[in-house]
Amino acid sequence: MADTPETSDHTSIKERIAPIFDLAEPVKEQVALESLLKFDVPLKPLAVFEGNVTEHEQTGILFSLRDYLELVDFTGRCVRENKRGAIPSHLPPILQRLDIDGATWLEGAVGFEKNYRVRFSRRRSRPRKSA
Repeated sequence: MADTPETSDHTSIKERIAPIFDLAEPVKEQVALESLLKFDVPLKPLAVFEGNVTEHEQTGILFSLRDYLELVDFTGRCVRENKRGAIPSHLPPILQRLDIDGATWLEGAVGFEKNYRVRFSRRRSRPRKSA
């Protein structure tokens, strides 16, 4: 088991921090495990965060990578320490471990609605009238 979420091979956080997606590698691993014999889900990269809302569609996740990292870290610390998968309380917060400025993140979190009110309000498409 990994010591932190960002070093775990079984979470998306590692790939989100250093995005590397090589389709050949997962296919090779699945073939070795004979998993592709019954595998019917397409392999694709992770959805991206923020900045993916257009007038009519949303193609990504509607919050920032920093918010995601904080959420993973906070949730991991809420788990009992004697339970498998808990983030030990002695580890520094993930933003500190990844050298991300906490003040900038806090400014965005506190003023989220003010700063992003228009950005995250999606337009609804109107039903077309039949001819």
